[in-house]
Amino acid sequence: MDKSIKERFDMASKEYVTDRYIWRFRSAQLVSKLVDPDINDIILDMGCGTGKQIIELSEYIKLGIGIDISNGMVEQAIENARKENKTNVQFYIGTFDKPEEKINLKETHITKIITNYALHHLNLQKKKKAIENMLNIGGQSLQTIVIGDLIFFENPDNFKDEFNTIGYGPESDNPSTVEEMIACFTNLPFIVDVHKLHPLVGVLVANKKKVIS
Repeated sequence: MDKSIKERFDMASKEYVTDRYIWRFRSAQLVSKLVDPDINDIILDMGCGTGKQIIELSEYIKLGIGIDISNGMVEQAIENARKENKTNVQFYIGTFDKPEEKINLKETHITKIITNYALHHLNLQKKKKAIENMLNIGGQSLQTIVIGDLIFFENPDNFKDEFNTIGYGPESDNPSTVEEMIACFTNLPFIVDVHKLHPLVGVLVANKKKVIS
């Protein structure tokens, strides 16, 4: 599955348009707002594509790091950052399963992690593993995880005529229900809030619980 995704995005990288789908664009906008960027933040964008979102966020943060499964996407992201003269962003090959393939992310002291329209490529078991990896990467410094994606709040069969609009391909994508996504954080030290953008699209925000001494 990872190989097919990599090949698809490698082929599309030169002509990839991040905002092609209006709901992916709206999801990205809300993710960037809810991550609440701060000048001291080190933000990791998992499944960064051509880097548009983390490049835009880099204006407000200390460091942005993007990882993507596709060599083509990473190369395009590096070029896009160069064109924008952004020096506080870095891009590497990496996956949800092996995010540290090219960089030791634990040493970067990541404070926040975002991902937009990427987790739906994984089945539920792999989503849970991906979130575990996020916590492992961030360690004690990680404060917030923001996930924008195809998330089913209602029965998708009732919205078949909107699949193209939201960018959902039943033959290749594996979106989860909102209940399943929330359950991925069960027994983890995070408080989860969910924002519904569309019956099949939403943004999940997980903030670390504050320890009361």
